[in-house]
Amino acid sequence: MTNVNVSGSYDNTTEIIVTCASYVSIVQRMNTLIAVIWYFGFALGVSGNVLSVVIWLRRHVVGKNSSAVYLATLAVNDLVYQLISFLLVDVFGCELISECITLRYIIGVAMLVEPLLVLGFSVERLVAILRPLKVFHARGR
Repeated sequence: MTNVNVSGSYDNTTEIIVTCASYVSIVQRMNTLIAVIWYFGFALGVSGNVLSVVIWLRRHVVGKNSSAVYLATLAVNDLVYQLISFLLVDVFGCELISECITLRYIIGVAMLVEPLLVLGFSVERLVAILRPLKVFHARGR
């Protein structure tokens, strides 16, 4: 909607305001969608990791499957990462590097430990496949 003002030039401020308002509306909707996905993923991840730890650390599972310790440790590591990142972002609002340095250190350690746990699990499975009778069980044989 362009209007001609008194000087004869076109005035398109109404178009700009409508365009900006629709842009802000789209951004707000996207932010809401991202927040819903984040909280849904957080709830699903925390409950799934807790359930995984409970299942993998049962006596009869650990006794028969030496990989259960790796998988339970991976679940605990993911749970720590999720909880600390939730604390950083939503509870404390730490956005600068200098803020919340201890929590950032814990997240860094969790990020470094994860590939090592996957590597250990993979090597343990490789040994179990290549030497099926020589596999050490978690009971300490």
